[in-house]
Amino acid sequence: MAESDKPQRRWERHIPSHPVRVVAETEAVARVAGEALNLSEGGACLALQAGDFAVGDQVIVWLSFASSGPPVPATGRIVWAGGGWGRPRYGVQWTHQGPQRSWIGWLTRA
Repeated sequence: MAESDKPQRRWERHIPSHPVRVVAETEAVARVAGEALNLSEGGACLALQAGDFAVGDQVIVWLSFASSGPPVPATGRIVWAGGGWGRPRYGVQWTHQGPQRSWIGWLTRA
């Protein structure tokens, strides 16, 4: 691997082959809908309709996968925030092992 000033990623990002709808919320921000642009065992990039999440916020994310029943809960921390083609984007780092991690392999196989 070539040397770079950028840190190396710890987890491989997966772009979902099926839409993954999300709803995110914190104690201060009510439910905000959007989609997961990519997912990894370490976290996700979310494009949300709105929201005033800040770096450091603890967040609950409900992930709705194409072939699953009820939404899958995940907890995380906002690690970066930025604009992006009309919708705010947020980087979420998972803070607990949970059911969301078992879906990552399914996203790349199906």
